[in-house]
Amino acid sequence: MFAPLRTLLAASVFAGSLGLGSLALTGDAWAQNGSLTFLHVNDVYEIAPVKGQGGFGPLMTLLRQERQRDGQAITTVGGDFLSPSLLSGTTQGEQMIALFNAIKVDAVTFGNHEFDFGVDPLKKRMAEAAFPWIGTNVKSADGSAFATTVPHWTKIVGDVKIGFLGLITPESARLSSGGPSLSFAPVQDSATAAIKALKADGAAVIVALTHLTIEEDRELASKVKGIDLILGGHDHDPISFYEGSTLILKAGHDAQYLGVVKLLVSTKTTDKGPATTTLPTEWRFVSTAGVAPDAEVERVVGGYTQKLDSDLAAVIGTTSVDLDSRKDSVRTREATMGNLIADAMRGALKADVAITNGGGIRADALRPAGTALTRKDIFAELPFGNVGVLVEMSGADLLASLEHGVSKVEDKAGRFPQVSGLTMTYDPKAAVGKRVIAVTVGGKPLDPTATYRVATNDYLLKGGDGYDAFPRSKVLVDASGAVLLATIVMNHVEALKTVSVGIEGRVVAK
Repeated sequence: MFAPLRTLLAASVFAGSLGLGSLALTGDAWAQNGSLTFLHVNDVYEIAPVKGQGGFGPLMTLLRQERQRDGQAITTVGGDFLSPSLLSGTTQGEQMIALFNAIKVDAVTFGNHEFDFGVDPLKKRMAEAAFPWIGTNVKSADGSAFATTVPHWTKIVGDVKIGFLGLITPESARLSSGGPSLSFAPVQDSATAAIKALKADGAAVIVALTHLTIEEDRELASKVKGIDLILGGHDHDPISFYEGSTLILKAGHDAQYLGVVKLLVSTKTTDKGPATTTLPTEWRFVSTAGVAPDAEVERVVGGYTQKLDSDLAAVIGTTSVDLDSRKDSVRTREATMGNLIADAMRGALKADVAITNGGGIRADALRPAGTALTRKDIFAELPFGNVGVLVEMSGADLLASLEHGVSKVEDKAGRFPQVSGLTMTYDPKAAVGKRVIAVTVGGKPLDPTATYRVATNDYLLKGGDGYDAFPRSKVLVDASGAVLLATIVMNHVEALKTVSVGIEGRVVAK
């Protein structure tokens, strides 16, 4: 969108009268003047267009057009790209780094999905990148820098020195699979320290690359002074806010839009010395829909998609029932795809029960009875690269886990449990923590003092989606000795030949 003239005039008045968005330059700092262009995407999972929008080929065409207008435009990514996708489930995000290198990304920050495959694969991807990874509040558990992460970064464009910081929600400790080797420091304290360091280094313009909710971004802009521009992620909608003197912009997801921001930087002499003011003069979203792909980048995309298609096209079974993995289904009620996955986990790991989170089932599809199932279909359902693990858990902890699973059903939270080997009845209108009415395991009432073998995925084992009971359980099969969850399900479908699991009353809302 273009900023209304009256908005910019008002912003200019406020910036001039209140000193917002300005930096008093001291010592040997120079007068910084010029126009800056930022090109931004975030939450990019798919490399080719989906329903006619997105894809790296069309994105590169738009980037070339904008770079012709400003040859020094800076390209940034607001996190979430290594996962999840069907292709990333087999490559652990290799294609995303190759394509970011190809489109000449200048800098990225982390999203929670960068940690989906664990620390070692992430380090490998970081080593392949031709751009810096800015993680102001991302640290190793001992407080040292994680791999090649930089806490902040500067770039000089013309006469202007720009300081960048990168911030990820501390919720990533729960949302991601980084494990105990990582820590995520408080956002505002980390930002304040980084801004101080960047200004001491002569940066006149401060840009925060963030992977936060829009509420967290707005709070950051209002409570931490000195940020001129926030280029964000995490939310999947194209969003812009002008919060005080800080412009906030997010570009949707999957490169459906390219976010474009232009800033005017000017230095004036005041009675207190030179002061630099930053003012946004334009911000807009450019759709990739209908855009012809860049031929060079499209060749890279084609190489990855062709390899994937040849590997995953084989038919492994047929379904005799409608297989439902629609988002509203797997996050709110018993779903046939959830039953299939949970059954496969329970059988492969010889467990009493299996629990998997509905949010980890991602294809958002309804496959009608009679559909041939391929490996590609299964990877589309389970793109995160998770593995199947096994724990011993007390009945009390199992009950607490089920309570947690239905604690936000009204919000369609990803924690909703898809299960096998048990039945549960719950009241969605009851108070959180008191919703589960009855549970049976193997046809018998759940015994809080008994011990059960529970199959799950490694994300929940680490406490993902807030499942706190799994990390304190006795681990019988951990991630190092586990099998890819998608492989478990594919093997199960191949053994069945015909999938016939239906809705069986495993999870019943009163």
